This record gives sequence, C-alpha cells and structure tokens, in this order.
Amino acid sequence: MIAGTHVAFATALYLGGAALFEYPPSIVGWALTATASLLPDIDLPTSKFGRVLFWLSTRLERRFGHRTMTHSIVALFVVAMLAGPLYPVEPAWFWAVVGGYWSHIWIDMVNLRGADLLWPSPVRVVFPGNRRYRLETGSKAEMVLLTSFLAFSVLLYPVAGSGFRVGLQHLLGNFEMAHDTFIKNAGSYWYTLKLDAIDNLTLEHVECDCQVVGAWKMGLIVIKDGEPRAVGMSQDKHNLYPTHAELLKGEPLRVVAHRVNMRGRSLRWLLDRLDQRHTFYLSGQVVVGRAAAPVENIDLYRPASLSGKVLRLHYAREAELEPYLGLVAAEGEVYVQFWLRPGDEVVELVVEEDARREVVPEVLEGYL
Repeated sequence: MIAGTHVAFATALYLGGAALFEYPPSIVGWALTATASLLPDIDLPTSKFGRVLFWLSTRLERRFGHRTMTHSIVALFVVAMLAGPLYPVEPAWFWAVVGGYWSHIWIDMVNLRGADLLWPSPVRVVFPGNRRYRLETGSKAEMVLLTSFLAFSVLLYPVAGSGFRVGLQHLLGNFEMAHDTFIKNAGSYWYTLKLDAIDNLTLEHVECDCQVVGAWKMGLIVIKDGEPRAVGMSQDKHNLYPTHAELLKGEPLRVVAHRVNMRGRSLRWLLDRLDQRHTFYLSGQVVVGRAAAPVENIDLYRPASLSGKVLRLHYAREAELEPYLGLVAAEGEVYVQFWLRPGDEVVELVVEEDARREVVPEVLEGYL
C-alpha cells in the first residue's frame, strides 16, 4: 500500500477508537499514529522512512526482504517495548504508536503478497483468502479504498472523543440516553441540557439550555430561570416532560464534599460557615423540633421539604433553605458539595467541636 493509504487507515482507526472508547483525540496522538503507520516500511529503501534511514533500510531489505520481519508480531512487540516510556506520561500516546504500527500490518494483509505476520515462520497472512479480492499497490482499487478511509474519517471526527452513544443521543434527542450519560459521568464535568419540554402543570412548552445539577427518580434536576426543576418521563414525579433533549458536556468539574453532623445545629449556622464564592449544594436528612403537616405530592422534586419532623435536602441551595434556617436539628447529617471549575482554589469546611455548640438535651429529644 502507498503511504497515503496507510495514514488514512490509521487516522480512521484512531478516530474510530476515540468514538468507541471516548478518549479525546489530539494532534499529538494523531501525529504519533500517522508516523507509526509508516514505520514498518523501513525495510523498503524507496519508502518515506527508507529514504531517510537508507543505511538501515537497504540492509533490512537485503537480509530479510520486504513485508517480513518489520511486518510481524515480533516487530510489533519490539515497538511496544520502545514506546513503553510514553505510557506513564500519557497512555493514549502509547496506544497511538502501537495502534498505528499495527494498522500498517493489518492493511498490508489486503495486498496481493500479504504480510509475514508470524515471522520467522514462512507462513504468510493474507486477507481475504481469495486473491481476486486483494489489492495491488497503487491500483485504482487502492485509490477507491483511500478515498473511503478519508470519507470515513470525516464522518467520525464529529463524534470522536464524545462517543457513538453521545453522537446518537444528540442526533435523536433521546432523554433516556442523556440521563444515562450524565449518571455515568456525574461529578466529572459541568453539563448543560438543551431541552424542549412540556410543563406537566401548566402544559406550557419550555425551551432552555439548563444547567444539570443531579438526578431524581430516573430523571434529571436542572436549573431553569434560577429555579430547580425535575425533568423526566413521569408526570407524577417530574415537573417537565422532555420532548427533545441534548446533553452538552462543558469544562471539567471537581466536586469537594464535606459531611456535617447537624445535631444541635441549624442550617443558618451551617450557611454562615460556607464559602459563598463557590457553587454549592446541600443534601441530607435531619430531624427537627417542629412538626409539620405532610407535604402533598411528595414524589415531585423539591430541593428542601419538611414532612412531620423530617427535613429532607436534595441538591438544595441557599434560596430554598430560607423557611428552615432557624430550625435546630435533634439529629441528622448534611453533605455539602462544592462544585469547582478548573483553577478554583481548594475549599475547606472546618467544623469545630466546642462548648458553644447548641446541643439538645437527650431528656428533651422525646418531646421534639
């Protein structure tokens, strides 16, 4: 095969791997793949590398012939050993070299002569077995194959890195696929949901690019017009019914979580100790000293809800906590999640255990 065919085939494999395994493609990764895809022809003095390393290529061709030792599993193993130091630096670069080298051997099996994959065994590997369906180097059939690889690479590029599933999800606007993708990568990236939906209460048609906060009963929690809403397929449990949804991945996200024992403490006490410069959410459950009537439609998403003496928090923000700030917890825990962007400083939450802490006497807990 000519050099262009090898590079085009290696590129298609590189982008296909990025789409399948969802690793981000890069110029460095592609360059290593393309370079390695030409390396096996170092045993041919007229090849790209053969002209540069003529003193080596002439000796290899004279001693072993073309498509023999350098086109074998032995050579692939040697290349993997030499590329080994790349693995601790960037594993994708190591696999780019190994994959690029292997792509050359693989496509050469389609050539009339095939490749001595099992060298030093004289067994020659060809594909397909029928000679009429194999290609001659530089033929019109190879040009058609080269064009096909280039076209395939162009089609693969939009989904490379994000994956076939994400690309299909964007194409179909399928909410279940968007939900599953978020669950798989929650806490790793900031996500936005490009949403077309129907409000289950007002039947209003809603369109928004809403930040995704979390998950709720097989749905997603989003921030729409500053208010948390639940999006999902159940009219009994979600506020918005999605008709079209695309999950858009943003910049990397780092979540720093702190667990706080709320016994004898109030939410106002907790908020006074949080770094307000960063996005944060509260989740947990506490038992408080005020009994309340059961909340209707408890299955619908509410960031903060009080039912009886139990206050439940699920991705609650400061705005949703206002009615409950003065309540003192008899027991319970709250998890504070700080959502940080790249470059944000580390967030620490220090809760001192001192004598000033407001504790509910045990003898009174039964009356709360």
